[in-house]
Amino acid sequence: MTRTSIFDWTIYQNLFSAPEMEAVFDEAGTIASWVEVERAVARAQAKIGIAPNAFAKEIDNKLRAEKIDLQRLQASTKKIGRPIVGLIEQLKEQVDSEAREWVHYGITTYDTMDTGRSLQLRDGLILIKASLARFQAQLIQLAKAHRNTLMIGRTNNLHAQPMTFGTKLATWIEECLRHQERLDALEARALVIQFGGAVGTLASLGDKGLAFRDAVAEELGLHSVASNWHNARDGIVETGQVLGLICASLARIGQGVNMLESTEIGELAEMGDIGRGKSTTMAHKNNPRAAEFTEAVARLGRHRSTGLIEVMGQDHDRCGGTWIAEWALVPEVFLLTSGALSWANELAERLQVNEGRMRANIDLTNGLALSECYTHALAEHIPKTQARALIEAAVLIVRETGTSLPETLKSMQEVTDILSAKQIQALSLPENYVGVGPEMLDNVLALANEKGKRES
Repeated sequence: MTRTSIFDWTIYQNLFSAPEMEAVFDEAGTIASWVEVERAVARAQAKIGIAPNAFAKEIDNKLRAEKIDLQRLQASTKKIGRPIVGLIEQLKEQVDSEAREWVHYGITTYDTMDTGRSLQLRDGLILIKASLARFQAQLIQLAKAHRNTLMIGRTNNLHAQPMTFGTKLATWIEECLRHQERLDALEARALVIQFGGAVGTLASLGDKGLAFRDAVAEELGLHSVASNWHNARDGIVETGQVLGLICASLARIGQGVNMLESTEIGELAEMGDIGRGKSTTMAHKNNPRAAEFTEAVARLGRHRSTGLIEVMGQDHDRCGGTWIAEWALVPEVFLLTSGALSWANELAERLQVNEGRMRANIDLTNGLALSECYTHALAEHIPKTQARALIEAAVLIVRETGTSLPETLKSMQEVTDILSAKQIQALSLPENYVGVGPEMLDNVLALANEKGKRES
């Protein structure tokens, strides 16, 4: 078989997606979800008196996805433009003749495929939530170890002022918590059955349509909606957007770690086996593969998620022109998100923190990282605009002469009239100007702990 997708290439195996997610959304997993829906339909129809019990039991017991002839199904799909007609033809052949008319009774292609998709969303979200929780747990371990580890904060790629690595991690952890809340909240809107028949009315089932739909939802363990969602794709799209948000966060984290791993910064590094990330030409290089793949795969996942918004609109009561695009986009969003999370977890496992380099980098600007601290200290005695002007003058001297900011301030009469040399020196300690960053981390860890208790 020709393999044209990177998800199927042997050489790229497990680089763009997690194998567990591939099993949910591959061809076999997708067909299995459709067959599961058809079996549940038969059980539900028997339960409420639509289909004879014996025939429904026959359908439930004998329908098997693994018996489907894929080449035959492909030929039918190519001719008809939908796979369900050919699928039902083969499923009917799996049961006795008396039961055949009750296979796919009273429902339509959308019903089978969309409800099957909801089953895949359910299984896929279970995997996503578990992988996200694992990533968050690893970040928590790192944060606890580096609650007070000093580093320089950077804005617009320039040194700003001191912070702790724990404070940076706190942002990532709380972001994961918000993503978990989003995943939890969307389930009632996304994990829903789709049964409406031809135009959403289930007219083919007479006055038992609503009872039938509730019975199928119970059989499959899914939610339901009051009407139908043939042409209202917001549940699917919302799921994609939540995964897109997760990917956007992972891309930012991967890119940020990659930058902190650069030779000039050197504050983080990935532990690796011999030969990991090696260059074909430069023997000294071990490239940060986990960070770069986290970013790259996550960017692809976020990109695919935006495509779902583009195809959300449907004309009238059903329209295949946009629906067909979901067939490709939904699996890819899940596959790429799972791949990005796998890489993020590997990144967290391999991450080494160079505390010495973090501390040394604060001093690269000769104390300028504490300029705000000195401004506020002076502003306690003189107007803040005057204090700011004094510090700006000192900054210019530091940049021109290369002397440190504390030593420069000690040489300025206007400053020493207000602050003693001892006070100036004390203010130069970056550990005294990290604000409430460590306390913020403590609050985030408490939130994570509380969420864990609720879920357990």
